[in-house]
Amino acid sequence: MQSKTIPPNALMLGYSGVIPFAAMVVLLALDTTGTRQLVLDGFLIYSAVILSFLGGIRWGAAASASSNSTRGLAVSVLPSLWAGLFLWWPSDHVSAWGLMSGFILMGLADCFYPGLKVARWMQPLRMRLTLAVVACHLLVIMVM
Repeated sequence: MQSKTIPPNALMLGYSGVIPFAAMVVLLALDTTGTRQLVLDGFLIYSAVILSFLGGIRWGAAASASSNSTRGLAVSVLPSLWAGLFLWWPSDHVSAWGLMSGFILMGLADCFYPGLKVARWMQPLRMRLTLAVVACHLLVIMVM
């Protein structure tokens, strides 16, 4: 039986992925550089990349499963499509809300349908990271 204890390297790398979100929130809140739009664009692009990465995790899990679950493969491509749609959206405000909702939806998917052959520690790690990323999105929306 697999342990639910999150390996230290996964914990460190997972939270390292939140650092760019948090740093850009701080830069937007301070707005001392005069590069507000550049930082906001960076936040939205990074958000879309990470949301697509979550789909890649699911693709790998579904592809490695012996059943080649159609549902697992279908769910795995949705984050990239969602991210692309909201990254392309003309309104930064709508983009931020849309990308945040994509993280919430993936968090719910990971909670209720974690996928086959995913380590038991992945679900609690993903929930923590999702909460951190959603909090960063809410802060960005507040300072927009």
